[in-house]
Amino acid sequence: MPELGATPPPRNGAGLTSLVLGIVACALAFIPFAGEILGIPTAVAAVAAAFVGWDRIERGVATNRTDTVVGGVLGALALTLSLLVYLATHGESG
Repeated sequence: MPELGATPPPRNGAGLTSLVLGIVACALAFIPFAGEILGIPTAVAAVAAAFVGWDRIERGVATNRTDTVVGGVLGALALTLSLLVYLATHGESG
């Protein structure tokens, strides 16, 4: 049983998940077809996890602000890169 008055451990899982997914999404964004099939959903998941992590930080139950912000930024960057790679590989040629 937990002690009375003890503070619970921080809930940093969403921010860490955002960081890991953001890194994976950025790596996949440069691969033409893998970026479309795997990279875009991974980037969206990174941004969504960053929003959850940021909400936890705002409520004071998470402590990993840097991981959360970097994960969200990497997810957004991966979305942009995936779009640019898609346009470069499927663009109009002629």
